[in-house]
Amino acid sequence: MTVQTLHNIWNYFLELEQDMKNTSRYIEPEEQENVYSFEFAKLIVLSCTEVESVFKLLCLEIIPGMEKGNMSDYKATILGKYPKIVDATVSISRWGKDIKPFNGWDTGKLSWWNAYQGIKHNRGANFSEATYKNAVYALSALYVLIFYYYALNGDIPYGSKYIHSEYEPPFLLAKQAKELPDFE
Repeated sequence: MTVQTLHNIWNYFLELEQDMKNTSRYIEPEEQENVYSFEFAKLIVLSCTEVESVFKLLCLEIIPGMEKGNMSDYKATILGKYPKIVDATVSISRWGKDIKPFNGWDTGKLSWWNAYQGIKHNRGANFSEATYKNAVYALSALYVLIFYYYALNGDIPYGSKYIHSEYEPPFLLAKQAKELPDFE
């Protein structure tokens, strides 16, 4: 993996994050987290597609040469190596909440991932799953995964505007404020 590829992953996240930020021009997330729209459907699909790409990259770091995988494989591999990912917390200041996008993954499925699968395979029947909440959880999961991947490969990114955490270093500092749960 080249440094440029790592930066491209982060820059793609920042573009998705900007799209999420722009939705706040139309809805106030507080107490409206179940509002659904085509924009949220788009953000869920794009975020989860990138989540899957970063799952694959993380799994290759854990098990070099790992061939194709599915969600069960990613879950077993990632939780086997990083069981505390379920405790990784991010802050969504616009929503006024701290969330754990992987909370409960160790004991079950991820609701935002199930929403993505429903939207991807049958949007008509599952359009009501294209909510702000599912979109922000999917994007937050991508954020956390990127930090895990970067923690294995050097540079920790910075510059997030919508999602914040203690894992991200303050602007122009070389080290993050807090270690990811599995790297303490």
